[in-house]
Amino acid sequence: MYCDPRGVSPVIGVALMLSITVLLAATVGGFVFTASSDLNQRTPTVARSTGNFVTGPSGGCGGNTVAIRHDGGDSVPADELEVAVALPDSDARIVDLPVSGTALSTSNTDDPDNVVYDYCVGGVIANGGQQWSAGRAITFQLNAGGGTVEPGDTIEVRVVHTPSNGVLAAVKLTARR
Repeated sequence: MYCDPRGVSPVIGVALMLSITVLLAATVGGFVFTASSDLNQRTPTVARSTGNFVTGPSGGCGGNTVAIRHDGGDSVPADELEVAVALPDSDARIVDLPVSGTALSTSNTDDPDNVVYDYCVGGVIANGGQQWSAGRAITFQLNAGGGTVEPGDTIEVRVVHTPSNGVLAAVKLTARR
């Protein structure tokens, strides 16, 4: 049997290279398989959505209420929704939905600038949740008392499907007096 000057048999060298190749292929294959399993999450289609921002009293929530209405498309369970709110100088997220009543807890918000009023959510994300389907709305109130929302500000609201991280609705609203 031939041995190269470094003392490694060509058969052993080939076997070593082959085992390294198989190990790398298994590692990469496992990663690709894991990543591709997330691709199977289909984002529901919400054909249209509309929104409004009511600065005066609005039903049970009072002023500064945002309502995003599902106008057509797939129904989506409330526990698969998050709401992202962007104002000119701050952002917030309403998460871990639905809530059991009409108030948000600290686990329901990612809101460092206190943009969302904690005590007033409604529609399909409140009272244990429902399907967000045609004709139904998601409502919440913004904190306008500390100058968070000024007349003329643009409020961008995105409703996100959490399993797929797809945006179901994106609405731009303007705060008026």
